[in-house]
Amino acid sequence: MLTGRGRFADDIAVDGAAHGVFLRAPHAHAEIISIDGAAARAQPGVLAIYTGDDLAAAGVNRVDTGISGRGRLYPNRDGSAMADPPYRPLAQGRVRHVGEPVALIVAESEAAALAAAEAVEVGYHPVPAAVATAAAHGDGPEIWAEAPGNTCYDWGAGDGAATETALAAAAHVVRLEVEIPRVIPAFLEPRAALARFDAQTGRFTLTIGCQSVHGIRDKLAQTFGVKADKLRVISGDVGGAFGARSVLYPEYGACLWAARDVGRPVKWRASRSEEFVSSTQGRDSVLVGELGLDGDGNFLALRVTGTSNMGARHTGSGPYSVMRNLARMLPGTYAIPACRLELRGVFSNTVPTSSYRGVGRMEAIYVIERLVDAAAREIGIDRIELRRANLIPAAAMPFETPMGAVYDSGDYAANMEIAMDAADWAGFAVRREDARARGRLRGIGVCNYIEGAGGSGGEYAAIGLGADGRLSVGAGCVAQGQGHETTLAQIAAERLGVDVDSIDVLASDTDLIAAGVGTNASRSMVRAGTALAQACDRLIDRGRETAGRLLQAAPDGLSFAEGAYRGGDGHAVGLAEVGRALSDAEGPGACFAEVHSEDDAVTYPNGCHIAEVEIDPQTGALEVVRFTAVDDVGRAINPAIVHGQSQGGIAQGIGQALMERAAYDGGTGQLLAGSFMDYALPSAEVIPALHPIDNDCPSPTNPLGVKGAGEGGATGAPAAVMNAVLDALAPLGVDALDMPATPERIWRAIRDARRR
Repeated sequence: MLTGRGRFADDIAVDGAAHGVFLRAPHAHAEIISIDGAAARAQPGVLAIYTGDDLAAAGVNRVDTGISGRGRLYPNRDGSAMADPPYRPLAQGRVRHVGEPVALIVAESEAAALAAAEAVEVGYHPVPAAVATAAAHGDGPEIWAEAPGNTCYDWGAGDGAATETALAAAAHVVRLEVEIPRVIPAFLEPRAALARFDAQTGRFTLTIGCQSVHGIRDKLAQTFGVKADKLRVISGDVGGAFGARSVLYPEYGACLWAARDVGRPVKWRASRSEEFVSSTQGRDSVLVGELGLDGDGNFLALRVTGTSNMGARHTGSGPYSVMRNLARMLPGTYAIPACRLELRGVFSNTVPTSSYRGVGRMEAIYVIERLVDAAAREIGIDRIELRRANLIPAAAMPFETPMGAVYDSGDYAANMEIAMDAADWAGFAVRREDARARGRLRGIGVCNYIEGAGGSGGEYAAIGLGADGRLSVGAGCVAQGQGHETTLAQIAAERLGVDVDSIDVLASDTDLIAAGVGTNASRSMVRAGTALAQACDRLIDRGRETAGRLLQAAPDGLSFAEGAYRGGDGHAVGLAEVGRALSDAEGPGACFAEVHSEDDAVTYPNGCHIAEVEIDPQTGALEVVRFTAVDDVGRAINPAIVHGQSQGGIAQGIGQALMERAAYDGGTGQLLAGSFMDYALPSAEVIPALHPIDNDCPSPTNPLGVKGAGEGGATGAPAAVMNAVLDALAPLGVDALDMPATPERIWRAIRDARRR
């Protein structure tokens, strides 16, 4: 990557490829009256134009959203199933968000396809749109007949009766409503696809950047009504994913079908403007939290109710991750005897939402950590002492929460103490006074975070030893910049006692790797790492008989260490030599082992973030002057990679707290933040120096002791930053502010407080 030799989806070129361009809806909600492509078809270089009706007539099925299977695990509170509107590669009859693909134009060049797209005439009849999260449910415009009131699901988890009883008996009940703004996953690399079809074999090949080559393959097979072996999906280098590349996007199926129909490869690449209105977006919830405390400040109960905006359709992963993770992480790191979550998912005329880094976890931690600060202010208890009194003690591990999560290991109190010491919490009063003398408001905020890592259970890994002595590793996880190539090689090298440079990690390719779940939910090392460790053990066993023959010793009496088998007489034979002998005897590929791990234990990485900010009260301008992060990832296979993941997540969390918001016009559903001129990302000048601190407590759930490391930064940073902002504004009487805390919002909050 550093030398520019990375190969992303758009870097892949094949001879004779045609180019695809998608015509997208300019309206958030409109009936399609007609599509006239005659003028476009007559333009030079145009090969074909496809509409939703064309694909449906050719037998292309709707995309499987998983509701018929996985959705049964999340029934509505009345026992019914969540709504399942059709999800098709191209719009039919109606468009439901700006940017929805309406037609695919295929031409000899991208320029020719773009010109032809301008000539396609579409007759629309605009109808009223439902946009805002809080207003999407009810008697407004109906988006899908399959979802009355625009409700996809109305779900609950936890003991409602016990929570209600505890809140009624509480000496204090602190209530807080928060908005979790919608954000846009700003990939370094916009999506791209190269679609191919082999007429002789009847086989499709799709090269993209994604998070699960096997998952995408299987969904495409269902869409085309073919067996999975008729599809090959390849994912090379990927410039970021953040959950949004886990989706089977409509463009992929449409491009594959076009490649089959025109008899040529079809290449498509999204412009950055397209990504803003076509890649799934994240977050977008309105949540109300109620925390009950007794007279001594002990937490008694927590109830969270709210609405999650799913956008125009269910993409196949959107609701499940929010529901599961928000419920699982509801009490955070605190011992709260009774908890209840009631969450409604609604459709709106906006870009569909899906998983986004820390999905569900961030929302849960944000609510509880904001509530703890609010409770401390309301009942007059120091916010640190209130946390200390209610944190789950390390001695209680493993700890089962009232939401059914079993926290595996961790020392949450130590995390906070280490972070406070590193952040010089005790010296903050002096720094605040210095800021006041300079006309600035200074605040400090803390967040104790925890997140469930591992996603769905099971993963595949394999390792083979070639006749040349080199090892090849394949795993079902898919890298998008996390450094899997390095970390997986390290696991194998450590397990086998060989040099890491002797190991090759295979690319994510369904033809090279037999099975896999993919990369999401910080699961790669927890699932694939565990499977690989087990595969390495099997490889050692696979070579034991051959080693015994070479050493003229009983195989059961051999030990294995540092890459070699050893007999009781001290003689040894290396793994590479055993591999060559086994290959000679049984043929190439004989020294091979694979594992389909079914482990489904969830791990719980955790930590503490402390943010310190300064605000100019005249303008609302804010600076994050310090940020301290303590992380417990169980065991860091590669600490440098873990620290990089922490830093990247914190940058996204700071962006969420201070500047990122996918703003829509409430009436028309037009995306107002449609480019980086309007959508702010945190730059180097916004992010302070970040030096994550390790406080790892190995997980007992897997042989590596790992927990997951990819999402903690994004989970904990928003609450830490917003608590710091409100701490800075507290002397002025500001006690409420929603993300993003932009200078304008801060300035208005100060103005309104002064008017009071």
